[in-house]
Amino acid sequence: MSILEVRALTKSFGSLVALDRVDLKLAEGEILGIIGPNGAGKSTLFNLIAGLERPSAGAVYYRGAAISGLTTDAVCRLGITKTFQIPQLFPRMSVLENVFVAGLYGKGVSLGPARYQAETWLEFVGLADKAAAAAETLSLPERRRLDLARVLATDARVLLLDENMAGLNQREVAASVALLRQVRDRGRSLMVIEHIMRAIADLADRVLVLNYGEKIAEGRPRDVMRDPAVIKAYLGEAYT
Repeated sequence: MSILEVRALTKSFGSLVALDRVDLKLAEGEILGIIGPNGAGKSTLFNLIAGLERPSAGAVYYRGAAISGLTTDAVCRLGITKTFQIPQLFPRMSVLENVFVAGLYGKGVSLGPARYQAETWLEFVGLADKAAAAAETLSLPERRRLDLARVLATDARVLLLDENMAGLNQREVAASVALLRQVRDRGRSLMVIEHIMRAIADLADRVLVLNYGEKIAEGRPRDVMRDPAVIKAYLGEAYT
């Protein structure tokens, strides 16, 4: 059963069509990779689903109900949340406070449960020992893990992760892949934008490829990465 569905989703900025009649389904407990060149419409897709932008046409459905046009906070309270390419943290607040606020306002829980959940998710992502530190003191890998803890604290069932592994080394990428598998095992469904093909191949159940706002391929990672259209538009002959 699909937890999230996008039908003919389109977004235009004047004469520029950033997303053109894209269809997709995300199954319960699935990890769907979203790949494509810069400017393909990947982040626009996430912004439309999360309510940061309104579609020019088409619709987004969550558990069968249309959610297009809802505000970002309403979408979050329903169970969908996203990260950004650059973690949007509160730099002078503590690591714990960053996650605490996400639960308090993103999920709408009271102070006690919000703090407990913040501590729980910090332990999960391996940042419990940094709870009192200011977010601005964290390294890039730590900031990305904190960003993940924040979206988990909202209790969202669908996580939209926009280049959550960007800037990480090979060892850190492997650790991130393992962590995201654990997130899925805890009942979440994930859509992951990523340029690191090894990470996508190891993590995703399916892959969807965008190019110039259009879906050009969809399927199992290994099949998609052998598709001539994907090689031509994105991967390049050197990849094969």
